[in-house]
Amino acid sequence: MAKSVGKKAQRTFVWVIIGLTGIGLLSFGTGNFGGGGQSIGQVGEKRISAQTYFRALQNDLRAFSQQTGRSLSFPEAQALGLQQETLSRLVTERALDNEASVLGISVGDAQVREEIVRSGIATGLDGGIDRVAYTDVLRRAGLTERAYETQIREDLSRTILQLAVIGGVTPPETLTDTVLGFTAEARTVEWALMDENDLITPLPAPTDAELTAEYTANPEDYTAPETKEIAYVWLTPDMILDSVQVDENALRALYDDRRSEFVQPERRLVERLVFGSAAQAEEALARIEAGGSFEEEVEARGLDLSDVDLGDVTEDDLSAAGAAIFAEEDLTVVGPLNTSLGPALFRINGILPATETSFEEARDALQDELALDRAARIIADQFDFLENELAGGATIEELAEASDMEAGTLGWFPGMSEGPAAYAAFQEAAAAVTADDFPEIEVLEDGGIFALRLDGITEPTLRPLEDVEDEVRTAWAQSATVTRLARLAETLSPQIAAGTDMAGLGLTASIEDVSRGSFVPGAPGTFIDAVFGMEPGDVRVIEGTGTVALVRLIEVSPPDRADPDVARLANALAAQYSQSYAQDLYATFAQGILDQTSVSLDQGQINGIHAQIQ
Repeated sequence: MAKSVGKKAQRTFVWVIIGLTGIGLLSFGTGNFGGGGQSIGQVGEKRISAQTYFRALQNDLRAFSQQTGRSLSFPEAQALGLQQETLSRLVTERALDNEASVLGISVGDAQVREEIVRSGIATGLDGGIDRVAYTDVLRRAGLTERAYETQIREDLSRTILQLAVIGGVTPPETLTDTVLGFTAEARTVEWALMDENDLITPLPAPTDAELTAEYTANPEDYTAPETKEIAYVWLTPDMILDSVQVDENALRALYDDRRSEFVQPERRLVERLVFGSAAQAEEALARIEAGGSFEEEVEARGLDLSDVDLGDVTEDDLSAAGAAIFAEEDLTVVGPLNTSLGPALFRINGILPATETSFEEARDALQDELALDRAARIIADQFDFLENELAGGATIEELAEASDMEAGTLGWFPGMSEGPAAYAAFQEAAAAVTADDFPEIEVLEDGGIFALRLDGITEPTLRPLEDVEDEVRTAWAQSATVTRLARLAETLSPQIAAGTDMAGLGLTASIEDVSRGSFVPGAPGTFIDAVFGMEPGDVRVIEGTGTVALVRLIEVSPPDRADPDVARLANALAAQYSQSYAQDLYATFAQGILDQTSVSLDQGQINGIHAQIQ
């Protein structure tokens, strides 16, 4: 782990420098900061050049913009404290550079040259450094050879210091074992799901008082969400499909362009196993014919069937081997046949006959497709006109009168999927619209368009009982069923705990091996959490929605280290904690060095750089 971290760190500075080439630093290098001669401060005996700070800040601004997907102005960056993070990082790095210098850690010219060659910034034809190109690249980045090579030397020296601190760091085995034991532990349970059919007597009809109690106890279940009262106009290709004329010649041209979709030759599902010689292939075929199998030959080569599967292929796809394979009428092993990879055995797993869809058969589908495409283009041609109408002050209602668009209103809330709300673009616009927004023409996923206006907001409202009575009845029935089932299950639990078989009690039971990541179909949502809170021999009643699970824990099994999945998880946990320990250790070390190193900063120079960026 430490070695990997070191290699990554060795290259960081080089690619930061190269990434700056051609992004506007020429004016910086020849302007106010004199090609990097000025500094913004000093850490120990190491100065921080103004150019280094400018470059790092520009990099961080650009990286933040790429991560967030939006351009970030410098005042916004200042409000977020981005410039302070950049400065703190540079100060820490220079403190470590200073410590490396104090300790006498450095690298020779040969290592610096090797790093420059490895970076590839100015590689000559002989694989070495092209001096002219090298100097030119650095000049355009506002750097001298000496400054650049000094920074590489310091970067490599800092890496050596880093490796000395974190090299060999490993987390305590107890930590990894504990987390692995928690994550990969398995449990064997016997369980039965009980529903309304297991009730001794059918559930009676609810009284008015019971319905009222259910309604009053759970008002959040019967409260309409906040809704936005939205007026809209929209137009989709489907709305004008009947008015779109499709030329017969265009349909035939589309059919011809996509003939390969409608006319397909015979295909076969084929697997191919390649051998080093014809003799080896013959021996394998003999073993198969003597009672062996193609699968055994694949496994003997250390391969999986997925490694030899060619999928569905045509005769042409198989080149010279195609004729022999397509001559076979049965599902069998064919070969040995010569291929570009060597002698091979082919297994035919399926025969897909040739198919042909005539133009007449495909015509209706092609017409719909072409008509939709043309309808979308007709709508697109109206976009500018409709947008100009809105910009000129037309209302949504007036837009519907002046065009083919249809007007409507709806009470929108998240998750609604009626009418235009079935489109993601409409959902996004409805969620974002405010009373201060003016309607704009926006595009739907199928090429349609719409515009909307917020007319008001209705706060969450408790719906009257008579409007939600069916929902209340359903909820009451589920709750009453669970209550009765839980009582019944509780009477059975002592018998099961004493060793009575669930099947003997009239329950349909199954035995499952589960882990914390398991999903057990039909089980209540809290099933896994409950099982992992039990001890062997425990019996528990777990309530669901309208159902109850009766569960007995049979056995707790620790992680099986011989299981490849468990072994991979153990290795991943060890690597994760090693990295975490190394990062924490290095951060603590760096902070300790910084605390004992003198730091002086020139705020005037820093402010000047900030002004240059703005």
